[in-house]
Amino acid sequence: TFEQTKRTTTTMTRLSYHSKPDATTVPELPVITTWIRFVLGGLYGVSLGLRNETKGITGVLFGLNVITFMPMFWFNSYLDANIESYKSLSFIGVPNAFALMLLIWITIFTMQHGEAESSLGELISGATMIAGREEAVDPMPPSGMEGEF
Repeated sequence: TFEQTKRTTTTMTRLSYHSKPDATTVPELPVITTWIRFVLGGLYGVSLGLRNETKGITGVLFGLNVITFMPMFWFNSYLDANIESYKSLSFIGVPNAFALMLLIWITIFTMQHGEAESSLGELISGATMIAGREEAVDPMPPSGMEGEF
């Protein structure tokens, strides 16, 4: 309550413009940076999904740049943080936020294209049924190969 409010206010003061935080004054900066990257990745994933983005490499690379470099700009230019005092602050949380962006983008895109997904499923199941009828799979290897593995 009061202690929690005081701690939040102190953290916000230490994250003000040109506050020059380091690992001793703001030890939670890597966690904050990770959550900022999660939010950016989630929002950009929603943006890609809702815009019906189909040019994969452009959207993926731009999203990776946003996730990676916007927080770096924040703690280099706005906070003027001592990055060397932190252990791997520059790229902490990037893979996780990138995976979240891809997951949200693929989920929204798939939800918007349900008919294409169902037709692909029917095509794949039809192809496996045809392949199953053409050749019977023998679960046992030929007698000469028992000692191979």
